[in-house]
Amino acid sequence: MLSGFKWQNKTMSSKQCPVCGMDVPSSEVTTEHLGICYHFCSQQCLENFTIRPKLYLGIKSEKQKGKSVIKKRSFVLDAPVPESGADALKAALSEMMGIREVVISGANVSITYDLLEATAMQIEHTFEKAGAKLGSGWAGQLKRGWIHYTEENELDNLASTDAACCNKPPQRG
Repeated sequence: MLSGFKWQNKTMSSKQCPVCGMDVPSSEVTTEHLGICYHFCSQQCLENFTIRPKLYLGIKSEKQKGKSVIKKRSFVLDAPVPESGADALKAALSEMMGIREVVISGANVSITYDLLEATAMQIEHTFEKAGAKLGSGWAGQLKRGWIHYTEENELDNLASTDAACCNKPPQRG
């Protein structure tokens, strides 16, 4: 035992959003992961971190390497956006973390975003909050479901560590 050394049970704290990198001086949006309290600039960043913390933490994480996964998706609304509502919808979408560009043309909305900061599902929720309804046809629903599935797989693959598989046995020694 070391003499004169006192163990202190302190919770470490990070004041930078691990998802987007913004400085967060004080935040009510926090979570604890492995004894460390993380602060977030938004509920969206907290949601992304909670689902896949390995994607944002550690030296080998994709976010720490400075990687971006840029996606460009088109969303079709059930009705064209009137000019009076286009600015409000564009502003609501642009407030999301990771949104790079929003182009509205009638009922079509083209969005460029960083998958490490925003997902198509989160974008769809923002449409709903802004009062815009996505097309309800079966083809549109199938397309959106496929996009959700592929994004989830891509994020899971980015968050996973290198492991051995049947074609690449583990190295020894």
